[in-house]
Order: sequence, then structure tokens, then C-alpha cells
Amino acid sequence: MDSTDFIYIDYKGKEYGFAVNGRHDIMLVVGEDNRIFDKDNYVGETFHGHLIDYKGKPIRGAVVYGSDPFDYVKSDRDGNFLLDNVVDTDTVHIKHDGYIHDIAMDGSKGMYIKIQRSHGRRIDDDIIDTGVGYMRLRDYNGPYSKMTSKQLEACGTSNIAQALNWMPGVTVSPDGKIWIRGGWCSPLWVVDGVATNPVDLTVMEVKSIVVLKDGAMYGSRGAGGVIIVTTKGSDF
Repeated sequence: MDSTDFIYIDYKGKEYGFAVNGRHDIMLVVGEDNRIFDKDNYVGETFHGHLIDYKGKPIRGAVVYGSDPFDYVKSDRDGNFLLDNVVDTDTVHIKHDGYIHDIAMDGSKGMYIKIQRSHGRRIDDDIIDTGVGYMRLRDYNGPYSKMTSKQLEACGTSNIAQALNWMPGVTVSPDGKIWIRGGWCSPLWVVDGVATNPVDLTVMEVKSIVVLKDGAMYGSRGAGGVIIVTTKGSDF
């Protein structure tokens, strides 16, 4: 192994990469929220939060991160989240419903946070959850196609796979085979950030679909392309 290589670990549906940097051994730490850290860069503090909307109802599926937007967690169905590896001076960033909210920790180990659109800043970039982090589509160098919920519903079918026929460069046969990048393939499906087998979702449940025709970021799993599905429930 070369000193400039990376070690990749697939753990609980997420992939982590660690630079070797000339080391002969690397100590890794699994945090309280099951994320993996390089011990040399692990601070060890945790921050507990509870998200509610202006009516006091819990916010589910919000993306929460500290200093690194690609190192994030999501709030659970009760609005709770846990951030690992934080310091007292960090700011909690919460992405929900097209807005980002910045909350100073100020040394606190946890807090209740009420989210209101008027207190956030609008997200102008087209951001997708790749399952190995968030990225802007404009930063993705490979070819891709995207359809919004309105475009999907205009296809006249409730079947997600058949709706892909309307996307440039994608063809779906009657028996469900998918043609991406000039060949029939078995693409990797990522639903709300989780790599999974094709799921039984209808078009009406989907907020957007992005097809990455070059899934190199996923290694061999994305060799046949990647289909990223964001459901409407991810914003609840």
C-alpha cells in the first residue's frame, strides 16, 4: 500500500475514507451515533439536540452537521439527533425544507431547537444526498439526469422504474432492465441517503430522482450507474 492511499470502510450503510499518510497502522473510533472517526482527529465530545417546528411538532429527517457538511446525521422521527466529535465553539447547521439554520453551541451539550423558515437562509444550490455525503450537482463532473416530482407525475405512470424512461440517456425495458451509459446494467439505488435494493415506492411518494451515469464515488458498486431517490417524507 502506498503512503498516499486511502482506506475505505463500509459500515451501517455509509462509506468512510481515511488517508494513510505514511502510517503503518490507523486507530479508528466508532462514535455514539455509529459514525467512524480516525482517532487522531477525534475530539470525543457529543451534542444532543431536539428539533421542533413552529407548532412544537418534531422535525424528522433534517440534515444536521457541524464544521463538515459531508459529515452529517439526520434527525429521527421524534426530532432527536446526536452529533459526535464536536467542540464547544462549533456551530450546528440544520438543513431542512430548502433552508439552512445556523445555531451556536456556546458550550452547550444539548438543546431544544425551534426551526422557522424566516430564521434560515435559502439553499440556492442543487444539492443531492449521495449516501456517502452531500454534494452539489454542479460539482459532479460526470453526466447525470434529474427529474422533479412534477416532472415524474407528468409521466403518467406510478412506477418509478418506468418513469426513468423519460430521463435523457436512460431506457427501461418492459421487464425492468435499465440501460445507462450505453449498456444494460444493474445500477445502485440510493433512497434518502441509504444504499438499498429497488424499493416499492410510487411516483407520488418521490420528491426527485437523479441518475448519476458515472458512479465512481461508490467504487465497484456504482459501476453500472447510481439512481438517487429523494422521497417527500425526507423533509418531514
